[in-house]
Amino acid sequence: MSRFFTPELFLVIAAILWGGTFVVIKLALDSVPPFLFLAVRFWLAGIVTLLLYRKTLFSKANRRWDYIFPAFLVACSALLGYAFQTIGLVYTTATQSGFMTGAYVVFVPLLQILIERKLPSIRTWIAVLIVVVGLFLISQNGKTYEEIRESTGFGLGDGLTLIGAFFFAIYIILIDIFSKKIPAQILVSFEILLIAIVSTTLFPVESIFLNQSISIQFDLKFWIGIIYTSIFATIFTTQIQTRYQKAVPPARAGLLYSMEPVFSFFLAYLVLGERLETVGMIGSGLTLFGIVFSEMGKWNKREE
Repeated sequence: MSRFFTPELFLVIAAILWGGTFVVIKLALDSVPPFLFLAVRFWLAGIVTLLLYRKTLFSKANRRWDYIFPAFLVACSALLGYAFQTIGLVYTTATQSGFMTGAYVVFVPLLQILIERKLPSIRTWIAVLIVVVGLFLISQNGKTYEEIRESTGFGLGDGLTLIGAFFFAIYIILIDIFSKKIPAQILVSFEILLIAIVSTTLFPVESIFLNQSISIQFDLKFWIGIIYTSIFATIFTTQIQTRYQKAVPPARAGLLYSMEPVFSFFLAYLVLGERLETVGMIGSGLTLFGIVFSEMGKWNKREE
C-alpha cells in the first residue's frame, strides 16, 4: 500500500461517513421510532450482504464454532452501541450525540489494557487528552465561558449515548482481535443480521420503555436516512473496518475515528444551520491536532 493510501486513511474515510449519520438519523427519528429505523436500516444492509457474500456464508468450511462465537460477540457489541446511540438521539442533539459517541477514544485504551494486556504509548495518551478536550469544546459551540461552566448537566440522551460509546469501544477492541482470524465477510454479515433481527423483535415494545407515543411516517427524511446509513455507513464502513483496522493499533484507531463527531458538527452546520462559533472552531482544531499528533513520527517510518 502506498504512503498515501494507508489503512489510517481508510479509517478516517469511515469516520467521516459515520459522522454523516448523526444528522440524517436525527431527522429520520422525526418520522419513525429508533428500533424501526434500525430494523429497516440493517435488513436492507443484510439483504445486500447476503447477495454479495452468499458463497462464503453458506460454505461448509466456514461453519465453524471458532468463527461463529467470536462473530456473535462482535455483533452483540455493535448492536448495543447502535441501540444506545440511536435511542439517545431521541433525547439529545446531533452535535452532543457526536461528542458523547466520540468518548470511545477514552474507553479504547483503557479496554486495551484490560482485554489485550497492551499499554498504549505516552504519545497516544496525550493525543487522547487533546482530542477529548477538543470534542468537549465542539459540543459547547456558541456558548460563552460562563455558559459552558454552568451547562455541565448530564441528560438522559447524553448518558445513553455514552453507554453506546462504551460498547463501540468494545467493538473496536474485538475487531482488532478477531478480524485477523476470521473472514471479514462473516464478521460483517453476523453483525448486520443480528442487529436487524433484534431490532425487529424490540420494535413492537419500544414505546413502553421509551414512555412515549409512536408516530410512523415513511417520508423523504426516513428514506434518505435509510439509504445513507445502510449502504454508506453500514456496508461500506464495516468492510473498511474489518479489512483495515487490523493494521492499526486499537487506541490509534479510536483517535482516527474521533473525526466522526468533527464531521457530524460540520454537517449539522451545513444542513441544520448550526453556526461554527469560536469555541467550536477551537475544538475542531484541537481534535484535528490530536489526531495528527498521534500520527507524528509514524508517517516517515512507512516503507516507500
